[in-house]
Amino acid sequence: MNLGIRKFPFPYKCALSISSDIDNASSSQSFIDFMNFLNSDGVTKYGTGLNLEIGNSFWFFNNSNFKQLSYFKNLTSEETSFAPTIRSLWRSGHIDTIHSWGNFDKGGFERKYAKIGLKILNEYNVKIPVWINHGIGKNYQKIGNYIGMYGDKPKNDNYHSDLLMDIGCEYIWTGKVTHIIGQNSKWNPSILLKTSLQWLLKQTKYRYIKQPIYDSGNTLLHPVKLGDANLVWEFVRFINPWGRAGILDIYEFVDQIRPTILQRLIKNEGIMVIYTHFNENLKKDLPKKLILHLNELKNLVAKKDILLATTSRLLKFWEIRNYLSYSLQENKDHNQIIIRDKLKNPIGTKIIKESHLQGLTFYIDTKKPCVVRFKNKVCETRLNPPDQTGKTSIAIPWKDLKYPDLNNV
Repeated sequence: MNLGIRKFPFPYKCALSISSDIDNASSSQSFIDFMNFLNSDGVTKYGTGLNLEIGNSFWFFNNSNFKQLSYFKNLTSEETSFAPTIRSLWRSGHIDTIHSWGNFDKGGFERKYAKIGLKILNEYNVKIPVWINHGIGKNYQKIGNYIGMYGDKPKNDNYHSDLLMDIGCEYIWTGKVTHIIGQNSKWNPSILLKTSLQWLLKQTKYRYIKQPIYDSGNTLLHPVKLGDANLVWEFVRFINPWGRAGILDIYEFVDQIRPTILQRLIKNEGIMVIYTHFNENLKKDLPKKLILHLNELKNLVAKKDILLATTSRLLKFWEIRNYLSYSLQENKDHNQIIIRDKLKNPIGTKIIKESHLQGLTFYIDTKKPCVVRFKNKVCETRLNPPDQTGKTSIAIPWKDLKYPDLNNV
């Protein structure tokens, strides 16, 4: 039997995550109202909930000149009224991203703040798989090989990246962006042209820029060795297809998810993480076009054209899908796909959990019944009809996250 893994869970044609940084969120109530609208199916301030899967990020501390949503009040160990909301979304998986340990626009980061954050995460048995650098200027806790990034340099006072391993961080964003709609897309003239253009601009117009303007190539994940020798995955985020970005607030978010972009993502059969601050300038009423675009996204998700997931779930699926080790055991009356529990990839060897297998879809023939086995246990599977390739497949179901009731936290 010929065996292979489908690019996306059956019958999806592409995959998308919306990665929102917590910067300048308008208020805790607007944060809750919008998250309810995006993720629940109940009555919300903005209308009936869309029942999508869209995550968010958080800070522990705030040392800036502006009010920000954070777990603690400024640089103290006193919890804010927003802390219970953060904890609730930690538990559900809808906050899976730490946008640095805090907003340190005024400077002042010390390793002790990372240790305080780690202590809280351990207290609540929380793992945060995604780290996203925050800020310019004095946010020296950033990690990466660009100016002002010292968080992974052991001899620097801002060093903390070893603690990221302790919170379960596997994926980092240092600032690299793309204007290509869909990474790891099938090659077509549009993708080839945009990839070539980004490479050319990086070598010419932006050759003296010491910030991560463009990523070379069109790959979502890249293995990277940090300054302390830890290996992690670095990922890129999509801004827009035209080459300019402002503050990436709720109004720019309208254009980032317009239907033409969603349809192009489907056509390109790509995987993509959108970079936004959709809680910024979020006011009493949502832009009318945003509601239209979100409803179109809902339709495409319901049709199973687009797999929409939180950033960590999307990245984990892609990592597992590309580096999974498995074998086929052909028996007289049935076949078995046996999945190994160790994942060997460019950043090392990881132990696979059963929850990591969600969405994996194997192409098979149907001459014999087939089961999927993991750790000597038969997995729950579904037999799928032929997709656009004409091939039949068997899949481990992709399960939705359960969204919490934030109004009663």
